[in-house]
Amino acid sequence: MKPIFTTPRYNTEFWCYQRGHVYHAEELNNIRAETSDGFYLPNESDSAFRAEQEKMNIFRKIATVMLTETVEKKIMIVPPAGVAAFVGENGTIPESGLDVVSHQVKSHKIAKISKVATELVNDKAFDLEGSLAGDFGRTFGMVEENGCINGNGIDHPFGILHPTEGAEAGITVSGTLAMGFDELVKLFFSLKAEYRRTASWVMSDETALFLRTLKDAYGNHIWRHTDDTLWGRPVYTSPYMPEIASGAKPVMFGDFRFYWLIERGGIALKPLREKYAAFGVTGFMGTQFIDGRLVRREAVKVLEIA
Repeated sequence: MKPIFTTPRYNTEFWCYQRGHVYHAEELNNIRAETSDGFYLPNESDSAFRAEQEKMNIFRKIATVMLTETVEKKIMIVPPAGVAAFVGENGTIPESGLDVVSHQVKSHKIAKISKVATELVNDKAFDLEGSLAGDFGRTFGMVEENGCINGNGIDHPFGILHPTEGAEAGITVSGTLAMGFDELVKLFFSLKAEYRRTASWVMSDETALFLRTLKDAYGNHIWRHTDDTLWGRPVYTSPYMPEIASGAKPVMFGDFRFYWLIERGGIALKPLREKYAAFGVTGFMGTQFIDGRLVRREAVKVLEIA
C-alpha cells in the first residue's frame, strides 16, 4: 500500500474526520490523500476492507491483482514465443521475436452509500471502522467478481466470458445432456500443459452439484470430495457463473493468474452528514476504481454449450 497512509497520525485524523470530531485538515490535505470522492483509507483500514473483499471475490485469490495511480494507461504484454535450449560453450542462444501487444487500462468506478445511525457514529465505543470495512468490502467484492466474469468492457472490466476479449472455447458440446465425463476430460486437455500445472476450475453451484455426482466408466466419482478438486486441480464456485443451459459457458478451466485485476489509487471514503441529518443517520460514500482483462486468452478455456 502507499506509504503516505501508514502514519498513525493519518489514521487518527481520518477517523476523526469521518465521525465529525475535531481533526487537523492540514494533516490529511498535505499528504494529498484527498480525491473528489473523499480521503483514501489508512493502511490498517484498507487491509480490513480487502480482507472482506477477498472473501467475496474468488479472483482476489486466483487472479493477479495490480495497483496503479494512473487514471488511464496502456499495459504492454509480450506473448510467449520461442524456446529455451541447452547451449554449449560459445553456442548460439535461441532468441524469439518481440511481439508486443498493448491493452488500454481504464478506470471503472464502483460506488455505494452506507448509512449508519448518527448516534452510533458519535459513540467512541462503536467500531465504525469494522462496520464500514465489512459492509463495503463485502458488497464491493461481489460487484468485482461479477465484473471479472461477465463484464462487457463498457463501464465494467472485460470479463473472462467476454466473447472476443475473454477465454477461448476448449470444447463445444451439442446440448445440456452432452456435458459428461468425456467432455470434461477434453476440456482439461484443451489447456496447454504449462497452464494446467497451476490451473483452477470455476463454475456455478448448480454445475458443481452436477459434477459432484458424475462418475467415470468404472463408477468412481471424478470429484474428489476430500479436497474439492477435479483431477487434482481446485474448484471455485461463483453465483455469477452461468448455469447449465443452451448457449451458456458453465465451466471455466485455466490459469487465472493471467487475468489482471487492476486498481487505481485506493478505496476512498467520504461522510455525508447533512444529506441524511433529518433521518438521524450519517451516510458514508465509498468508491473504488478498477479494471480487468484476460491478458493471455489461451491461459483459460471454457466449455460452451451450443
